[in-house]
Amino acid sequence: MQKKNLLLGLGLFVILALVITFPAMSHAQGETGENFIFVNYIGQEVTLDLDDTTYTVPGTAAAPEGGRFAIQLAPGEHKYSASVPGGPGSAGEFTITPGSVVAKAAQLREGSPVLDRNGIILEEPKDEVYVFDFDPFAAPTGEAPVDDSWQPAAAMPGLGSIVWINYGGDDELTVDLAGQLYKVPPQMNGIPGRLQADVAPGTYSYTASVPFGSLNGQVTVVSGEVTGVNIIPGIREDPIYEVGEKVEIPPVDLSVFQEDLTTQVPVGQPDSAPVGLPATGGELATPAAVEAIGQPEGLVVRNFAGDTLIFTINNQAYSVGNNTERVIDLPPGGYNYTASLPLVAMTGTVNLSEGQTVGLSVAININHDVLSVYQN
Repeated sequence: MQKKNLLLGLGLFVILALVITFPAMSHAQGETGENFIFVNYIGQEVTLDLDDTTYTVPGTAAAPEGGRFAIQLAPGEHKYSASVPGGPGSAGEFTITPGSVVAKAAQLREGSPVLDRNGIILEEPKDEVYVFDFDPFAAPTGEAPVDDSWQPAAAMPGLGSIVWINYGGDDELTVDLAGQLYKVPPQMNGIPGRLQADVAPGTYSYTASVPFGSLNGQVTVVSGEVTGVNIIPGIREDPIYEVGEKVEIPPVDLSVFQEDLTTQVPVGQPDSAPVGLPATGGELATPAAVEAIGQPEGLVVRNFAGDTLIFTINNQAYSVGNNTERVIDLPPGGYNYTASLPLVAMTGTVNLSEGQTVGLSVAININHDVLSVYQN
């Protein structure tokens, strides 16, 4: 009997010890093993439904870094929805793999209006809960200084040069100069997009445009000088949405200022800038240096399109007369290019290797509406 009571007492002691220690162990594991993190960057609390269990995550008023919720979940697929009480929400799924951490955050964003087929507003845009992934372990980094090492090229003998400079953010700039269209790349990493082209001396009228905005201007080109034309967009006002009315997107106001970049040409640089456009009312200036010349290393563009070709590569525009070829000196690498005539254009890619000559022949179809480029 004493032995039986002793065993019973031992069993009760073990059970009691497990009951006491197990919650503590689970709590400690939950603090150190969080594998799902949710941060609320909305200015009010968010209701988070996670696998049919509801949690309340405080808003940014609770802490400058946003309200934070973390939990340990079993590996596998999980469903969630995040919503503002009485307002919009967002839902989705994610997968937890062993040893991984999933982190999501929520913001409010303005949605799009509801339109009918004629563009009439049926419903004004509403705020939407936007949930996105982020790296919870990413260390904050200081803002890297902008390294803009670009320098203009010298103008070809007898010509002047225009550098179109695009401060239009993510938008490509289109320039119509003397009837020829040029595409100036968008700004990237705080560095403006640029496109340089040589032209005959004279005064040119141009139109520069970005989506929902354009301006007309004039630029005077002087032989041997490099003129920078900076195009800067203003801040576009938010559209006004009224039910029953058509959507009207406010225009983008563009401003321009010109500067003399001649002094920025590196000392001792050869006259190697590309030729580009004709003087107003004149013919395209094509120096003898661009006529057919053997097979040197680099890229050779041959024009069989029946008209003067504008070939743009590496942010430079080159003119190639009909039935002539032009050598473009480029370092090895992969490049995107645009081949264009006044009414038709096409784009492509080309790869250049060390010590290799690559030829591109440009031709046009019988209807003069399709360009083709053949590598040879």
